Amino acid sequence: MLGGATRSGYLADVLLQLLSIPALLLAAWLWLDRFAVGASRRNPWSAELLLGLAMAACGVIIVLAQAVPLFGVYGWAGISAHLSAAGAAPQGLAATGSSSIDPAMSLAAVAAVVPPLALFLLVSVLGGEQRLRLLGWFVVFGLVSLAVGVLQVLQGPDSPLRFFAISNREEAVGFFANRNHFAAQLYVTLLLGVAWLATRDEHLLSSRTPTSRKVLWLAGVFCVALLLLAGIALARSRAGILLALVASAAVVAMSPTLMTALRGRERRPRRVRGIIFAIMAALLLLVGQLGADRFLSRFDAGLVDQMRATLNTVTLQAVRDALPFGTGLGTFPSVYAVYEGSRDLRPEYVNRAHDDWLEFPLETGIAGMLLVALFLAWFALRVFHIWIRPAPGEGTRHLIVQQCASLAVLLLMLHSVVDYPLRTATMLAYLAACCALMTPARRVSAAFTMGEPVRESMRRAAHEGLAPAGAPTVSVRP
Repeated sequence: MLGGATRSGYLADVLLQLLSIPALLLAAWLWLDRFAVGASRRNPWSAELLLGLAMAACGVIIVLAQAVPLFGVYGWAGISAHLSAAGAAPQGLAATGSSSIDPAMSLAAVAAVVPPLALFLLVSVLGGEQRLRLLGWFVVFGLVSLAVGVLQVLQGPDSPLRFFAISNREEAVGFFANRNHFAAQLYVTLLLGVAWLATRDEHLLSSRTPTSRKVLWLAGVFCVALLLLAGIALARSRAGILLALVASAAVVAMSPTLMTALRGRERRPRRVRGIIFAIMAALLLLVGQLGADRFLSRFDAGLVDQMRATLNTVTLQAVRDALPFGTGLGTFPSVYAVYEGSRDLRPEYVNRAHDDWLEFPLETGIAGMLLVALFLAWFALRVFHIWIRPAPGEGTRHLIVQQCASLAVLLLMLHSVVDYPLRTATMLAYLAACCALMTPARRVSAAFTMGEPVRESMRRAAHEGLAPAGAPTVSVRP
């Protein structure tokens, strides 16, 4: 419910960051315990862990570049001329020495990393069953946000449920300021909802006998999917509508795995995909019949409007001049105003590049590019282990969770090509949670339980008959 603003400094973002501090401390404590357990094993250093540590190192460099007077001298050669022409005093900028042209703004932007970092670390240490329960809460809050969006449209532009003064006044935005980010939350909720509904009742469809439980489950699946797709149409986000279609196609593609979990045995993939395709097509046609006249008008100007093309051209020019260390986190509006030519002037205030793949390198330089490259390498490695070569001991239910989470991450990355969903604290937290769900689930949760080395030694002693006299009997389930 917090973190829907597109600019830093809102009270909701500050509250979210403060609430995330104890969560981050708890996550650090659990991860230190996890590393201590891993140190007792033969090979605790995996390729994914090394990539994670490399990403952490890049993040530290980016943070240091915002304040430490070491990097700015080398980062202003290309951009100082434009700043001076716009009226900035080069000597005043050089006095800070950092790579940021506005160190105070950049340090405030660094605080936005605390909530998603805490969420990633906490979700990644959850066991498999705990993750399944967490998916249910994602669906609940997604539906709550959808209900708020519906009430916003019913009450009109002056609805008291619109929490931001600068917002889309005619469309549903939920807890966000922007309809595109509301649509992003809904298509991520759709994918996580598929995982939750397919895994919460294992072997529900193992027999053909009709029961009230099956009827309620099927009705729930249909209603949740219909509501989420209708909510995306209600938001009138072009990117949201297109990515919802991609999400629907992905559900059809993974339908054999979903039915294996529900029926307890494999089915013919072609037949299963045909049935799921028919159901998804019926849902999409129903949504189209109910509100096609409302959202199809958004495509009158094409898939991508001219404004985004202009923003990309100007931003790319600034990226070249801002290398190697960038202009600083949160400084895009100031930099764009300097590079905006007379032909590119618009009456609207340009707060984002509407392409995070360009805006992030502008603000962070080579370190940011390396961070993105390392993340893509980690993502590709996880996708390989999830979709192509799953781990032998990974159950079907947990594999479905990982597959849906990876699809959600992919859709958010595609959305970031034409918009900036990850510039909101909420959607960045969704990305962090989905990345954590992509990691292998822990066999036994380490939170507030006996340490793994102690448990292992007691198991071995009980097996070999070496338990000391008077010691309690230890029964360990496989």
